[in-house]
Amino acid sequence: MEIIPPYLASTTWLQGNISSLSLKARDYTRTLIESNHPEGIVLTVPIVGGSSAAKRLKPENLEISDHGDWTRIHLGALEAAYGKEPYFVHLFPELAPVIENYPQHLATLNVLLMEKMMDFLGYRDAIEEIRKLRDKNPERYGNIAKRLESKINPAHSFLEPLFRLGPDSIFLLMEGRLSSLPPSKTE
Repeated sequence: MEIIPPYLASTTWLQGNISSLSLKARDYTRTLIESNHPEGIVLTVPIVGGSSAAKRLKPENLEISDHGDWTRIHLGALEAAYGKEPYFVHLFPELAPVIENYPQHLATLNVLLMEKMMDFLGYRDAIEEIRKLRDKNPERYGNIAKRLESKINPAHSFLEPLFRLGPDSIFLLMEGRLSSLPPSKTE
């Protein structure tokens, strides 16, 4: 069974610390990002049929509504939250067209965004070396991961460490769910 990631999935979800079985369909439409409010701000992708559809349909059947100006709002919120982070200028131009030219189905959007994030991270190329480091020197690996996690809020979208920490964010994701995400379209 193919795992569908939530919209701009959180670090916690990617680490496997949230069960996909505990998520409701509406949870696949939302992400939490940093804001001037201590709890952050939730961005929600509008769904055809609204909350009624989210209650009765599976995540893979949800269609994105063109209601409102959500793409501009989401992109503006991401820029306001993370625009000054060092890796923002490198990743944001890859994500913006996916959001602006969103596909019909939410699941497709979520998978495309996850692929962009993992490609930016260089996950497929780097993960074996990171595993070797973890296996050879677990204490050092653990210290690196702990130090990096102290610089982010794991409940926020994984974009936060990507924009802030760049490729080092891979240390936050050893096994998690990534092995069961759909293969990249480029492979």
